[in-house]
Amino acid sequence: MNDRSIAAWEGMQNAQDPMGAYARMYRVCVVAQSDDSDQVDVRLDDASLLDMARVPLRHGIPGLRVHVENGSYLLVGWDNGRPDKAFAALWDPDVHVTKVSFVADEIHVGSRTAHEAYVEGTSYRAAEDAMLSGLQVAFAALAAACTGPLGPLQPGMQSALLAIQQFVSSAGATNGFLSTKVFGE
Repeated sequence: MNDRSIAAWEGMQNAQDPMGAYARMYRVCVVAQSDDSDQVDVRLDDASLLDMARVPLRHGIPGLRVHVENGSYLLVGWDNGRPDKAFAALWDPDVHVTKVSFVADEIHVGSRTAHEAYVEGTSYRAAEDAMLSGLQVAFAALAAACTGPLGPLQPGMQSALLAIQQFVSSAGATNGFLSTKVFGE
């Protein structure tokens, strides 16, 4: 079928069903994205449709937010062919993602039973343990060194040491270490 035949066929379809254009999905280019990553402004490749603003994004995973570079491509469609119910979904595979956030009560990285967040195979818990141990040693040494004219500082150093020890104890009992919160707010 040549281009003229295709255009004639589409013209006949649109004459029979003026809302038919909203029953399809169209390739679009992102020209802007909202700060919360929930909506995009898009330019359609199909010149018969106008550019669109504040089109809600659907990733197919509740709680997922993705921010991409302008110029990225995806598809736009309409719920039940209704012009007032536009949505954008299905990114092209070569899209450059600049930020991903995921809102959930728990996030398991690496396996379904993961208890820690991992980045490139390095456990944040090990780094956090080292930091907390170092702080305990430092405050214990400072408390011991607070003699003579520095004596009034000793209760403060001992209080700081006790606070760190209590945090380690309670965080261990409730899995409440900072490293177990993956980009928590």
